[in-house]
Amino acid sequence: MKFRHILFLALVAFLGMAQEADAQCKSYVKRNCRPGLTPYLHNGQVNNAILVPGDKAELLLTFFAGQEYRLMICSMPVLGAVSFRVLDSDRNPIYESKKNPSQNYFDFKVASTQQLIVEINVPEAKPNNDIVPEGCVSVLIGFIKK
Repeated sequence: MKFRHILFLALVAFLGMAQEADAQCKSYVKRNCRPGLTPYLHNGQVNNAILVPGDKAELLLTFFAGQEYRLMICSMPVLGAVSFRVLDSDRNPIYESKKNPSQNYFDFKVASTQQLIVEINVPEAKPNNDIVPEGCVSVLIGFIKK
């Protein structure tokens, strides 16, 4: 009985920390990332993830014909120079941020509706101590209203 009680408390604590991290991420995105979409209008979707050095994440997104988009990757400075690639459905590269490291967004037009893969790479880093830094990475999409 005592073990179940401890397990329950551990689960509640873990869920509380996850919600707090998500809330911090949303707050960071609202303050520091969304303004970078201007003059594009935010599509209302925010894709956040808490990542650590060396992580790689992929996201499959749909873009609609005739639209002009801004795809922006925004990350907390603690993660270093996060890079991203945009790939077509056959995994052919369309854009690579490493070719323009000072820019965290990609502006493009879509001729036909298609799904694109966004690949995010957090660089490896040696921690200063035993604590591994973690930070929010967000994928934001803006569009030009016609």
